Amino acid sequence: MPLLGRQPDLVRNMKETVTSFLPKEKPSAIVVVSAHWERDPIRISSSDSPKMYYDYGGFPPETYEYQYPAPGSPNLAQKSIPY
Repeated sequence: MPLLGRQPDLVRNMKETVTSFLPKEKPSAIVVVSAHWERDPIRISSSDSPKMYYDYGGFPPETYEYQYPAPGSPNLAQKSIPY
């Protein structure tokens, strides 16, 4: 999430707020869902190192340079989840 120059306040707020919802133990995976993509059926990225999708437009250039080199989890992505 590009923080658009308001990093100190937003980061502090996220740390204070989000931390209260996190488990005490480090999670083995984090699922990220984008409201900017619609597919039928739903598709799940299963790369070892997923790339960033800049699924927005009209923001300052630095927002398109943001990187988050989190590792993927192909094994988790392949699990079938009934819905």
